[in-house]
This record gives sequence, structure tokens and C-alpha cells, in this order.
Amino acid sequence: MQPGYGFALIKGSIVVHGTLMNKRLETKIIPGNNNVLKFASEIVWSMDNTTLKELKMSNASIRIDCYNIPNNKFNANIRLGYLMLKVKEAQTMNPTSNDRIEVKSYKLLGSKNCSYNLKMSLYIEDFNVKDVEALSKNNQNLKITENNCINDYNNYPKKDEKNKFIKENIEINLQNDDVNKSENIEIDIKNSDISTSELIENFREKNEPPNVFNFDMQEKLKKKRNEELEHWKKEQMILFNENLKIKEEELFKQFNNKWLEERKHIEEELTQAVSTCKALTENVDVLADMVVEKDAIVTAKELEFSNHRESMDNKYISLVQKCQSSNAQIINELSDKNTQLETRLHDLEKTNILLRNENEQLKEYINLTCDLRVKHLEKTISNLENKYEEANKSCMLFKERWIASVRKINQMYTKLHDIKTNEHLVNNKQNIKNILSNNLVEQKQDEEKLKTLLIDLRKLRQDMMNSNYLDLLPISK
Repeated sequence: MQPGYGFALIKGSIVVHGTLMNKRLETKIIPGNNNVLKFASEIVWSMDNTTLKELKMSNASIRIDCYNIPNNKFNANIRLGYLMLKVKEAQTMNPTSNDRIEVKSYKLLGSKNCSYNLKMSLYIEDFNVKDVEALSKNNQNLKITENNCINDYNNYPKKDEKNKFIKENIEINLQNDDVNKSENIEIDIKNSDISTSELIENFREKNEPPNVFNFDMQEKLKKKRNEELEHWKKEQMILFNENLKIKEEELFKQFNNKWLEERKHIEEELTQAVSTCKALTENVDVLADMVVEKDAIVTAKELEFSNHRESMDNKYISLVQKCQSSNAQIINELSDKNTQLETRLHDLEKTNILLRNENEQLKEYINLTCDLRVKHLEKTISNLENKYEEANKSCMLFKERWIASVRKINQMYTKLHDIKTNEHLVNNKQNIKNILSNNLVEQKQDEEKLKTLLIDLRKLRQDMMNSNYLDLLPISK
């Protein structure tokens, strides 16, 4: 743990906890109220290589929690933040190398109000372990890694229990060229016929000191007791070693039997594998011949494909050339047609301009003629009205005037018919349609005026009939 930053506003003291494999360790308590805190402490977890490999394989992580201890002892600790460090990311340090320890800055997660930073380094360091003396020296090189012997006085057998067995869990690793296995076995070790409690009581009865409080006598008694206890301990160790040798021989026989069975099984599997390999070699020869034949077929097909491809390329080149030549001809023809059409369009535009001018002239002529006709008709109508008034005055003159008016009306009909025929001869059908559509209203108005004149004449006739002058006025329709 290196210095930490951002702890200026914290009151009280600070503690850092680290947990790995449910093992929790903590640093020293450091007073707060400083922006930079000097932890200068280490958290060490000791383990063997197997557990370290398991931790790396399982992607284990180290949890580091930072707590604030308030000044008031009755209040609970406040967690400032936490970190999760992976064991894989740790730096491995060798004692022979001179590598520097990498120091990284970490920001605490889960902090609500402020941001706290800790500088720390995570590394793995090896340390030497002294060799443990073997309890038995055999050719199998037995190594006892765990022996939970009961050495306390409270676990010794009592007076009445003479023949008791001490059950011990011993893990024995057999190291041999042929066998490399480890098993947990239970060894039953028989105690001596006389229990330790009886020995101690007999010793007390024989060597019970008097009620004189002498310091020298007490020391002598203690020495005797220690000597007898050591002697008893040696005897128990001898018995324990003998029983261990017996168990070792039995285990060695069991392991040899298992190894022989496994060897037979492996030899059978090897024979089967050899037979399958022979069959596969025969199949490989057949397949090699098949591959050679297929290779020849493939080469022939490749030659055919190359020839066919060359012919296709030549055909493609010829078709492209033909297309290019035909495209050039078509482009020339289209350009000629385009020029011809442009000249035609220019001529048609000129003719269109001329026709427009003619149409305008015709419209002006028609408008003038219509106005003159209307004026002429109005004059004739006014004259007829005057004559009608005079005829009312003199019946003799009315007959002549009536006949003259009828003749004039017939002449007007003939003139209109002649004008229409002349217009058909002068103009084309399209021009006539346009003119008629434009002047249809005017013609209708003229016809309505003529109809009104006829109605007036009929009224005059009826008046004359009433006055007995019908025989003198024949009307031609």
C-alpha cells in the first residue's frame, strides 16, 4: 500500500481491509484529515503453487475495502469505496532478478460524494521452505504431508480402556517411476497394552513425594517423570513406525496390482490401435491410387477448360468489335436523322409563324365585316320601322314596302350564304373551325336579331289580317 489521495474531508481514522479466499486481513489504523495518507503497509496471503494456479484458473479476485472509523466509537464504520483486483494481473517477482515493483493508482469504486485514489502494487513472491525429515526411509520415498496426531494429554486413553486404536488421516504421496498417485488413507495404530494414564498413575503412586516442600526433590521428580515420558514416547514412535512399514508394504502391493492391470489395459488398447493403423494404411494406399486417377482427370478437365476459355475469349472479342462497329453506324444514322428533323422543325416553325399572321389578318377581317353587317342591319331595321309607321298611315304604300322588305330579307339570307361559302373556300378546315368557334356567339346574336325581325313582321301580318288586307300581302318564306 502506497500513499492515498483525496482524504482531506474525512474525520476520524481510516482502515483498509483485503479479502481473498474468505480470508480477511487489514492494515494499521491511520488518522484522517489529510489529503495525502501514508499507508506504508503490506497485506500478505501465503499459499502454495497449486492453490495459486487454481485461483488463476478460476479468475479469482481480491476485494479491497476502505473504511472510515468515526471518532465516536458508538457509530458504525463507514465504507468509502472498494476495489476488485484480479490475481492474474499480479506481478511475479523472482528473488534472483532485479525487477522493479510496479505501482499503480486505483480509484475507489462506490464512493458517493468524493473521489479517493490509492497507490498500491500487487505482486507474487516465492519463498524457500525447509525440507521435512521423512518418517520412514524406504525405496518408495514416502512423504507424509499431514499427520494430525493427538498429543494432548486429554486425548490419551483412560484407565479402563486398555486396547484402543488411534485413527489418523495421513496423505501419502508415493513417488516411483512406475506409480505416481496420491490417496487419502486411514491408518489404525494400536497402542501398547498399558495406557499412558496408567503409567502416569503408577509413577505417581511409586514416586509420590512427601509433604515436605523441598525444591530439589521436586526437580528430581520432574526429571524422572520427563525421562519416563520420553522413554514411553520412543516406544510409541517405534510401534508407530513398524505399523507404518506394514501399511506401506500393503499399499505398495495394491499400487503394483493396479499398475499391472492398467498396463494390461493399455497394451490391449495399443494392440487395437496398431490393428486399426494397419487397416488405415491399406485404405490410404487405395485412396492414394484414387487420388492419382482423379488428379489425371482433373488435369484433363483443366486443359479442356483452358481451351474452351480461349475460344470464349475470342468469341467475346469478335462480338465486342461487331458491337462497336454497329454502334458507330447507328450513331451516324441517328445524327443524320437528327439534322434532318432539325431542318424540318425550322421549316415548320416558319410556316407556323406565317399561318399565325394569316389567322390574325382573317380575324381582323371577320371582325370588320361583322361590325359593318351589324350596322347595315340596324340601318335596315330602322328603315323598316319607319316604313312600317308610314304603312300604318297609308295602306297602299305598305304593300310595296312589304314586298321590298321581303326581297331585301331574302337578299340578306343569300349574302350570308355566299359569305359562308367564301369563308370555306378561303380558309382550311382547321382555320374555319377556329374562326367559327370564335365568331359563333356573334352569328347567334345576328340570327336572334333576324328572328326578332321575323316575329315583328308576323305581328304586322296579323295586324293587317285584322284590318282585311291579307289578300294584298303575300309572304314568301
